[in-house]
Amino acid sequence: MGCYRLGVILAALACLWALPRDQRSIDPARVLAEAKSVLPSVVSVGDASEGFYPLLDSEGNPAGWATSTFPQAENVQGYSGLSELLVVFDTSRRVRGVRFLTSEDTDGHVRKIRDAADFWEQWTGKPESSLGDDPDPMIVSGATLTSEAMARGLAARFGAMGMDQWFPEPLKPADVAKWFPSADRIGDGGEAGSYMVFDGDESLGTVLRSSHMGVSARGFNGISDVIVVLSTGGEKVLGIALLGSRDNEPYVGDVGDEVKYADGFAGKSVDEVIAEDSEASPSLFTSGASLTNYAVVESVQEMLRRHRAERVPEAFPWKSSLAIVWIALGGFCGVSKWGRRLKARIAYAVVSVAAGIGLGWMVSQDQLLGWGANGFDVGLVLPLLVLTAVALVVPAFTGKNVYCNRICPHGAAQTLAGQLVKKRFALPPKIHSIMVRVPWLTLTVIWVLAFLASGIPLAYFEPFESWSSGFVAFVPASIFTIGLVAAFFLPQAYCHYGCPTGALLRFLTHAPGRWTARDSVAGVLVVAAVVYSSLK
Repeated sequence: MGCYRLGVILAALACLWALPRDQRSIDPARVLAEAKSVLPSVVSVGDASEGFYPLLDSEGNPAGWATSTFPQAENVQGYSGLSELLVVFDTSRRVRGVRFLTSEDTDGHVRKIRDAADFWEQWTGKPESSLGDDPDPMIVSGATLTSEAMARGLAARFGAMGMDQWFPEPLKPADVAKWFPSADRIGDGGEAGSYMVFDGDESLGTVLRSSHMGVSARGFNGISDVIVVLSTGGEKVLGIALLGSRDNEPYVGDVGDEVKYADGFAGKSVDEVIAEDSEASPSLFTSGASLTNYAVVESVQEMLRRHRAERVPEAFPWKSSLAIVWIALGGFCGVSKWGRRLKARIAYAVVSVAAGIGLGWMVSQDQLLGWGANGFDVGLVLPLLVLTAVALVVPAFTGKNVYCNRICPHGAAQTLAGQLVKKRFALPPKIHSIMVRVPWLTLTVIWVLAFLASGIPLAYFEPFESWSSGFVAFVPASIFTIGLVAAFFLPQAYCHYGCPTGALLRFLTHAPGRWTARDSVAGVLVVAAVVYSSLK
């Protein structure tokens, strides 16, 4: 029965995943409105090329460019959905502003990010070529997963996470034969886009490749695949080469010929090349191809900066570690006799409330259905994934709802509230029989809205986003306040009479080992979901 009930939930999520997604397209009028807020001289938007919109002034001259983070960011999942940003550049290909477009993520988290001016200013002034590599982006407290996904989505748009699919061919010894005629193999250089050139076991030098390093400076109409060849010590540039390009001819051919026959970078030190003015580089000048020149020079400089930079060691992931300890302790308390003692329950309730305030991670329908519709990035949401797995798997196979009874911070807060008032009340039987159906009705409404892609924020049906984003959204904040106040007088008031996630988890634990009417209804609903998703 545990396998069946858990399978029903997973099958319903699979049906949600199978539904076709709407083809996302950006409205040029929206591009114009957002671009004008950054570049007031812009009066119109030209036709997009490879996702870049030319921004035109009153005389039809380019005043800048704008691009959306989609489709590259469509693989970057936040807390429960995808987010799309608009990046606006000036004519020198430097960021003038980043603007919010859309998000499927939790409304409260998105609001916090939209109000965080520092988050949006972190990219201002950066060159296009550097946007694909930001190992430590600023994130917004209380909306960590959503803001980090937005930053990572922007990096994906400019080369990180799969930009190399435009130039998938591996680097070959023939590509560097001009400098290393005896090279017989190319090895890993220890970092993305860095390679070692060998003659047998002898190391000949290092090669950096822009497309595999996530460097994507755009020329007149596309990016180029550039390599930089370094000496054995890595302090001297032996030369550069253009392996491929998506830019326009004849610009690519002209620049490629100059690089091939008059490589101005050859013989210079790494520091000299980095210090050059990328818009007026003495190392590369091809008349009539200034934008392509710029893109190649900026790509070379950015690769050398990344290769030279000392990476800051990643901080110890204390939040993730504390979360795993908290979840493990909650699981132990939920299944052990020791955990049923009143003092142990109160002590762990304090821990759960502290975890809820400090981490803001808890299982919700908004998060669960968001994962079902859009998937998730395991590395980004690992602690939340573990928490969700414990919430679903443990009750299915032990019959004990350890998440609701022990781990959930909102349930723990109600437990502590109940300890502060000696006189407790109970609803009259008729009212109780009506109210206990509310969580099931709410659960049904939420899932129907998810399958219909209604656009209504599902986080509005529960109070949980208030733990992470604060009292930003009125409806979750109201549910939070009313439920917690009621818990002083009615034991676990919200858990019993309001929580749809609790209802879903109680489905896993009710009548262990026996088939019930709920199991029949759930089976029928999943069959209906399968039919609906197949028809769509």
